[in-house]
Amino acid sequence: MKDRKCEVVARFPTPIWIGVVENSGDVNNSLLSYIKNIKEKDPKGVHRSNVLGWHSSDLDLQNDNIKNFFSKISPMIKEVTEDMSWDLKNFQLKVTNCWAIINKKFASNAGHIHANSLISSAYYVSAPKECGHIVFDDPRPGATIKKGPYKNLNNWNQGNFLIEPKNGLLVMFPSFLTHHVQPNMSEEERVIVSFNLDIVGKQ
Repeated sequence: MKDRKCEVVARFPTPIWIGVVENSGDVNNSLLSYIKNIKEKDPKGVHRSNVLGWHSSDLDLQNDNIKNFFSKISPMIKEVTEDMSWDLKNFQLKVTNCWAIINKKFASNAGHIHANSLISSAYYVSAPKECGHIVFDDPRPGATIKKGPYKNLNNWNQGNFLIEPKNGLLVMFPSFLTHHVQPNMSEEERVIVSFNLDIVGKQ
C-alpha cells in the first residue's frame, strides 16, 4: 500500500453513543405500561417538538419504573462520562429531566436542540419497522455551504446522520446537536423515553 504524504487528524468531533440494552424486554414492558397510564391521565400532554404525537410532562425520577430503567442503562452512561473525561471527583452527573413520547402513524418531531444540558438521549421502548428514523444534522454551519461531488459517503463528507430505531436501543448525543424524527409510517405506535444529563457541583 502506498505511503500517505499527509496525516489525517480529527478535530471538533461530534460523538454519538449508540448501544442496545441487553435483555430489555422486562424494562420495556414496565415502561410501556407506566407511560400508557400517564397518557390516560393526561391525554393532551405538552407541546414541544412533537407534530401529531403525544409528549408527556416531565416524568417522576423517583418512580420505580424510571429508577429501574436508569439502573439498567447506568453502564452506558458511565461510558459517556469516561469518553468525555468529565471531572466526577469534584462534580456530579445529574439527570435534569426525563419524558416520554408516543408517535402514532404520521406523527413526527421537528428539528430542535436541548438547551441547558450537556447530553440528551432517545431510548426506544417500542420501535416497529418504518416508525421514523432519528436524523442528526451536521452542527458546523460552514460545512453546509458547499459540498463536492463525492464518490461515496464517509466520516469526512457525511452531512445528515440517520439512525434506525429498534426496541432497546439507546442513543445519546451532545445536546447542541440539531435532530428531528421522521414521520411514523407504521400502523403501530413509536414509544420512547428521553432524558437530559448535566454536570453540577457536589452538594
